[in-house]
Amino acid sequence: MIQSEFQRFLQTLLLSPSSASVHKFANLVLKSLGEIVPLSTNQGQRVKHVVKLAQKEWASLSQDIPTNLEYVESDVASFTLLKELSVDSFRGFSREETFDLKSLLVLIFGPNGTGKSSFCEALEYALLGSVAEAESKRFRDVEAYLKNAHTNKFTPPKLIGIDAEGSNVNIKPNDALYRFCFVEKNRIDSFSRIAAQAPAKQSELISTLFGLDSFNEFVKNFSPEIDGRYIDIEGVKAKELSQKRLKLQGAEQQIKLNKGIVQQVKSEEIELASRYREGSTLLKMMFELNGSEERQGQIPLLEAELQKPVPPKSNLTSANLTLIKQTLISSLNVHKQKREELANASQQVSFQQLFEAVTQVHQISPDKCPACLTPLSEVTVNPFTHAGEEIVKLQHLAKLQTQIKQLEQTVLQKLQELHQILTTCLNFYAIDNRLALYSFTEVSQLNVTWWNSLHAELDDGATAIQLIETQVACLEKQDIERVQIEQGKNAQQIELKRFKELLNDAQKLAARKSAAINAIDDAQKLINEFDEANKTIIDEIELEKSIVTQNIEIRKSYQQFVELLNAYRKKLPALLVENLGDEVVKLYNAFNRNDAPTELLASIQLPLAQNQKLKISYQNEPQKYFDALHVLSEGHIRCVGLAISLAKNIKENCPLLIFDDPVNAIDDDHRESIRRTLFEDDYFDRKQIILTCHGEEFFKDIQNMLSVEQAKSSQRLAFMPRIDEQHIQVDFKCAPRNYIEGALEHIRKNEIRFALGKSRQALESLTKGKVWRYVNKHGDGNLSIKLRSAKAPIELRQLTDQLKTKIKQDDFNDPDKHNILSPIEQLLGVNGDSREWRYLNKGTHEEVDRAEFDRNSVHTIVSAIESLDQAL
Repeated sequence: MIQSEFQRFLQTLLLSPSSASVHKFANLVLKSLGEIVPLSTNQGQRVKHVVKLAQKEWASLSQDIPTNLEYVESDVASFTLLKELSVDSFRGFSREETFDLKSLLVLIFGPNGTGKSSFCEALEYALLGSVAEAESKRFRDVEAYLKNAHTNKFTPPKLIGIDAEGSNVNIKPNDALYRFCFVEKNRIDSFSRIAAQAPAKQSELISTLFGLDSFNEFVKNFSPEIDGRYIDIEGVKAKELSQKRLKLQGAEQQIKLNKGIVQQVKSEEIELASRYREGSTLLKMMFELNGSEERQGQIPLLEAELQKPVPPKSNLTSANLTLIKQTLISSLNVHKQKREELANASQQVSFQQLFEAVTQVHQISPDKCPACLTPLSEVTVNPFTHAGEEIVKLQHLAKLQTQIKQLEQTVLQKLQELHQILTTCLNFYAIDNRLALYSFTEVSQLNVTWWNSLHAELDDGATAIQLIETQVACLEKQDIERVQIEQGKNAQQIELKRFKELLNDAQKLAARKSAAINAIDDAQKLINEFDEANKTIIDEIELEKSIVTQNIEIRKSYQQFVELLNAYRKKLPALLVENLGDEVVKLYNAFNRNDAPTELLASIQLPLAQNQKLKISYQNEPQKYFDALHVLSEGHIRCVGLAISLAKNIKENCPLLIFDDPVNAIDDDHRESIRRTLFEDDYFDRKQIILTCHGEEFFKDIQNMLSVEQAKSSQRLAFMPRIDEQHIQVDFKCAPRNYIEGALEHIRKNEIRFALGKSRQALESLTKGKVWRYVNKHGDGNLSIKLRSAKAPIELRQLTDQLKTKIKQDDFNDPDKHNILSPIEQLLGVNGDSREWRYLNKGTHEEVDRAEFDRNSVHTIVSAIESLDQAL
């Protein structure tokens, strides 16, 4: 399939404006098709292999597309009928078998696994030169798939046909002529499964139906183009030299760039030196900042100065000392005054204490006097009430006592502050300091006595408080000097930071200048040495120019080839179903002839491009279109697929139709209508049909749909299960399933009972199927039939008699009805109470010593049924 479809694509190149190089590439793919097909896009498998082949053979490839390709010629078929197929060492055939196919109808029956598919593949190979199943299973070597596993041999099947003059002709494979002769059940299955896939996949419906899946996969595995990973279109040496020239170009740019950097650095050096000191130079600035062995620089000097420790700060001030002294003096004076006031009111204090005591015992003795225990109801003055009133009057004493306590706390606090000042003086002036005599470790020792001792004269007439004042004044002066030192260090720190920043900037400029100068030297050296260093590679470039030119041509032709191939693939569905719509509708409606008119199609739109849908309209609404895969059941979708396949077979005037196992491809509801379409309608008149099936009932139903003459003239083969040997077993004298043919055979052999049994089956098939349908077509087909019970079958005599009555009516509109009526009357002329008719009505069970059937009656019945069949 892939090879033949690719060859058809090649013929389109002759009509397209494609270049000679594209033709060369197409010929390369044709020549190596067997190697290329199995390769995919995974890790660039195919493109790598194609490039390798093209580089090896490009010079010897022809640019002429061959016009005598095998399988491409689409002339009239060389035969009108297949006559004989010989198969040997092919798939399941281990020895030679010869099949007589000389009949318009070849029926093949056999259970699954008995070899029917091997037979059909032999026909496929003989007619097409390939087997689609082998391609779908990715066999590189088709013969490896087709050879018999037990003989390990492959022998191509031989097919003989009969031409229009009746002469034998050896049939040569021709895919273009015979590919639409085959209707594949697997393709119809795939067609129906696409209904469950995304709408974008619906465009693949047609490709799937006509077996283009493998060709589509083959085309899709061509990458759109060949990139630099797989083919050299620049030249390895040229690219290498180009890279080097880029470096050379870069070197020239580096010289220009770095010269600019040097000039810029010089300007920045002048500006930097001016920031240090107006009129200075960068070298002089760096010398003065860094210094030398003989002379210390400013930065080291400042760093050494900043390392010197700053004297500690006492944080003492004469003003604070004076404030403490003043607070102590005033607090002591006020304290003395308050104490005197409190002493003068000592009697009142005693009464206050008494009244507070009385108030406190109120809870203990609330109803008696606490002194005399006289009940409160008998006293003149209530002691508790009186005590409360007197306490209120004496509240000024409590206030005075509180003030005295506060003054004592203030004095103690200031004494502690004064002692802390004394301690600080001792910390700074620890040696021979006479204040050490007045220092205590315990706060409790600080009192007025200590304060007074500070004012006592020492040996030199001075007092301790004066010493404290002197030392505090000295320490305060030192603190002022320390602040000045700190401020000086801050200024030094700022100056040191400025110097270091200047030095750092200078070092950066020096580094930039040095790097730029080195870059200029290296670039200039590269320029000076380039031509001499690359003399060899320059010579090699001249040698590889022809290879690069060829690679560029290969790359361009590959891309154009893939574009044309993809365009061909996308157009294929439209080409395959062109003008098929009307025929598809007719066939679909024939398959569904028992459906209501509202379910029959008016038209169909087949999906021909990406994202197009399969659309249908019904006869009751011919202008309204529906998504077929949305509204149709799977069985109806299968009917659409089969209708398309058969319509293509008809349109292409194929000499035969090969249908492999329709039982698997068709649902139960449509089998009868499809049989009638194939064998009763005129779509396939005079066309040879080869049909295989695994269903014996289907095999039987086909034969009984045919007339007895058609059934006799058909070829019937039965494939049987293998028992003793690994070879396909074929029964070339398959027993007929046509009831009338069977009855005639039994009559010929004088097997009367068996002939009557077949006659019963034949009559039931004729009356319920053909005669009743005939009556319904030309007259009134409504019958009134009595049944003996709910499960009782229809009595054939009653049915036959009613059909005869309907045909004999004057308004029955078939002028040739006597051809049907005569054998029915002959049949009914046999006594209905005879044992023969009782058998025809319901059959008989096995009985011993029963009376014999009347030979003449049975002969009459069989003859009448045969005549009725011929008339129908």
